Amino acid sequence: MGPLILSAVSDRDMYVVSAIFMLVAMLLVIGNLIADLLLALIDPRIRNATVKKG
Repeated sequence: MGPLILSAVSDRDMYVVSAIFMLVAMLLVIGNLIADLLLALIDPRIRNATVKKG
């Protein structure tokens, strides 16, 4: 994906640049969501705090 973004920037192909940045942003959001969910499953302090609120 690195060479694609470099060639898109040098060719001023803003649709490809925008699509790549949107893809990267979505992957970051999904990765953070997965990390938060796994942390809630693994860490008993967080798991107990969410149970007590409900």
